[in-house]
Amino acid sequence: MKQILCYIKKDYFEKHVDFIKLLDVGNSGKQSKRTHLCVKIELDENIFYIPLRNNLGADIRKFGRIGHSVPSEKRKKAGLDYRYVLIVNNPIYIEIQTERKIPSSQFKCIQRDYELIKSEFEVYLRGYKRAAKKRRIEKEPLYRESSLINFHTELGIFHY
Repeated sequence: MKQILCYIKKDYFEKHVDFIKLLDVGNSGKQSKRTHLCVKIELDENIFYIPLRNNLGADIRKFGRIGHSVPSEKRKKAGLDYRYVLIVNNPIYIEIQTERKIPSSQFKCIQRDYELIKSEFEVYLRGYKRAAKKRRIEKEPLYRESSLINFHTELGIFHY
């Protein structure tokens, strides 16, 4: 699969107002204008969308990797944030970017590092699932703020 940059439509956020631990909670207008990278991982038959943030900061923290740095000249701390990934399996909520809204340096970085990003995210996802099954999400700093808490059914986690 090639790298797909897209927006998640406002309807998605309006349909899921009960979701917690999202970026820009309650601001579906802003949420629908954020660039996301589609990462299809065969692990769960889900389609994951990782948000690009202007200020990710350090992509590796003392408690683990939270994302992947994708700096630009103006936004040196920008990056993809694994903690706020969304699962959107219905394509009606996806709007593919026809005109690239990010600098070419960021786009080239995403293209160059795509396999690495997939691999890093897969490690994050497996760790999250392990923590959820052990009922340790709130105790693990790496997963405490994860939006994956909204997707336990899709991830096959039924006892949390």
